[in-house]
Amino acid sequence: MKFSWFIALRYLKPRGTFVSVITLISVAGVALGVGVLLVVIAVMSGFEKKIKEEFLKAEPALIVRDLSQEGGLSGGQGGENPDGNTMDWRAVQAVLRQVPEVTAVSPLITTTAVLEKKPTPEEEEMLHALNRAPREAQTLLVGLDTQDTVQMERLQRLMDQNGKGNFELAGPSIILSHSLVNRLRDGFDMTYGESAVNAYGTEFLRGYRNYYQEQQRAKGDPEKLKAVEDKDRDLPLPEELIVQGSLEDSKLQGSISGYISLKTAQKLAGSGKGIEGFSVEIRDPYRAGEVKLMMLKALTKHGMNEAWLPVTWMESHRTYFDAIANERGMMYLVLAFISIVAAFCIMNTMITMAVQKRKEIGMMRALGAKVSQIISLFAVKGLVVATIGVGSGYVLGSLVLHYRNTLRDWIGRTFDWQIFDERIYGLSQIPADPRLVDNLMICGIAFVLCTLAAVPPAFLVGRMDPARALRSER
Repeated sequence: MKFSWFIALRYLKPRGTFVSVITLISVAGVALGVGVLLVVIAVMSGFEKKIKEEFLKAEPALIVRDLSQEGGLSGGQGGENPDGNTMDWRAVQAVLRQVPEVTAVSPLITTTAVLEKKPTPEEEEMLHALNRAPREAQTLLVGLDTQDTVQMERLQRLMDQNGKGNFELAGPSIILSHSLVNRLRDGFDMTYGESAVNAYGTEFLRGYRNYYQEQQRAKGDPEKLKAVEDKDRDLPLPEELIVQGSLEDSKLQGSISGYISLKTAQKLAGSGKGIEGFSVEIRDPYRAGEVKLMMLKALTKHGMNEAWLPVTWMESHRTYFDAIANERGMMYLVLAFISIVAAFCIMNTMITMAVQKRKEIGMMRALGAKVSQIISLFAVKGLVVATIGVGSGYVLGSLVLHYRNTLRDWIGRTFDWQIFDERIYGLSQIPADPRLVDNLMICGIAFVLCTLAAVPPAFLVGRMDPARALRSER
């Protein structure tokens, strides 16, 4: 065995000396730093991945919005673009379907509506006795094409996992959020498939607004006020919709609180056969940016690019994803200091060893040991400590990640402290996504820092004067 390796390994043997104890502490420091980094970064990556998966379960990869008319509605048989040319949204749909990677293109429309639970005769008597009306709620509904099997299957899976009732939108049906169902039921029963709500759409709200404004203008003039009250008004009747099921609020798209069929949404919005845009499904949602560019090229080729705008799911939630990425980057920076602290521990170990072994090092120099051999001795010890520490940290981090949910449950039972609370994060399990690139970078940086930490004390000791060292002079 080479001289440097032989002496370095002898110094590393735990023989009850102070140097051996702090060497073990240095190894533990490196292992702890690497382990914590691996666990935290894997959990942050897993959280980001899980959130993206949850978004993709609830919404399509791209939304192509119609910008051709005020209000965002394209005429079914002849909406106009900014140049005054007629534009049929079905022609746009045909263009989008020809884009590579696209698997489905479905028309959709969002509309504001006021909902109230339609009371049964018994409930109506109770409300009359209490002298109050059914509770109302203003909400945003999205109309979906029930003929789109891909979209319906995706939302049905979401309903099976996180909902109640059935995802049935054919006919006068509606799917609401859990919170909206609880608000509308107002203490009464809400039976999925039987209970109904009255939906007052945009046309009704617009007519009621005009009526209210006329009342305000006629205030103080009895004749005008009577004319306003007696005026014939053609207000559309509310749509009676059967509540087929409900979904968790976090599984719905943004501020949307319910799903209805496309035809029902068009009635509520008063848009005839118009739509607001398209929901687009693609083979790989993470390639939505590339598909968007291909869509823009296709729309430009057919002169439709100024009236239709594709928006990816990542762009819709850019602020949220940027916040997660920023937190992940800050976590890298903060936790990296743990590795730096471990490197200082190793440097302290080397300095302590140099003081303790001063006479021995002086004897080796007096017997002909080269400066390079003394430096190599310290470098080898730092290399061994770094290797053992990084390896132990990797094993420790892997074990913690594997049993992370078991550990969380044990901590919760023992200390009554909830880590990664489901009520806050909406996840029943702690997610983790250990990536090879992250692991290699963490272990590599820690290994290099800890190895280099042995160089400064090694260089100083290597230049030590043998005669002074033997006399224990400074």
